[in-house]
Amino acid sequence: MGVFPAFFNCMDGTSGGVPAPPGELRRQESHGEREILLVAGGKASFVLNGKVFDTAPGDAFLIDRNVPHQSGYRNMESDARHIWVHLHPRRFFALAYEIESGIRSRSRRSWEFPLPLLELINARWESLRQAPPEMRQELMRSIVRLIAEEITLQELRGAPRPSGEHDIVDWMKNHIAMNRGCHSSMTELEKLTGYTRAHLMRKFKNACGMTVGEYINTVRRAFVAETASSMSQKEIAAQLGFKSAAAFWLWKKRHGAEK
Repeated sequence: MGVFPAFFNCMDGTSGGVPAPPGELRRQESHGEREILLVAGGKASFVLNGKVFDTAPGDAFLIDRNVPHQSGYRNMESDARHIWVHLHPRRFFALAYEIESGIRSRSRRSWEFPLPLLELINARWESLRQAPPEMRQELMRSIVRLIAEEITLQELRGAPRPSGEHDIVDWMKNHIAMNRGCHSSMTELEKLTGYTRAHLMRKFKNACGMTVGEYINTVRRAFVAETASSMSQKEIAAQLGFKSAAAFWLWKKRHGAEK
C-alpha cells in the first residue's frame, strides 16, 4: 500500500518561510538527534528554525541536529496525517500520527529501519553542507525517497513489526548518556520511542534496577566528576541542561554531586 504522494517538496532549516510570531517561537524544541517530518495528508503550518511554513501532502522537512522546530500541534485548525522519522545512533524508526483539532494521536502504524540505511542517509545529509544550491533539493529528495520506498516495501510485504530488533532499554541508556540527561524527560522519551511512559519505566527498572531519573542523576554525577577540574561550574551547569547555576547547585546538594 502506497503511503506517500509521488513527489516531495523538501525543506530544511536553511529554507525560506515567514518569520514566526513570538508565541510560536516559544513552542519550539531542539535535540541532538535528526528528525524528518513527512506530510502524508492534510494542510497545516509548521515552524522550523524560527520560520513558519504552510504544508501540503508531499512536503518533507529535514530537521538537523539541534535545529529548533515546532513542538506539539496546539491551535492547529485543520486535520492532518504526519509521519515522524527519528534518526538515532542505534535505532532508526518512524511513527504515523493522526492530528484532529490540534490533538495528536499515534496510529498503529510504525516502521523500524535497518541501520545500514541510516548510515547512507546520514552520509547524504552530511553532503548537504557542501552541496551547491541546485543540488540541495535533489539530495533532500533522495533521502526522503529512500525512506518512502522502505516504508512502501514493508507495507507491501505485510511483515509484522520487528519489535525484537532493538533493545529499548539499551537505546534509552545510550540516549541519556549522549545527551548527559538533557532531552530525557518521560514526555520526551515517549515521543522519541513511541512507547508509553509506563512501559518504558517498567522495562528500564526491571533491566537496570533503578528508575530513569536515578540513571540520569548517575550520568550527571559522572560528568561532574570528570569535568570538575577542567570546566567552570557555570559551564558544567550549561552542559547538563540546567537553566541557571542556582538550579545546578540545588541539584548537586540533593543528589550528592558536591565538588
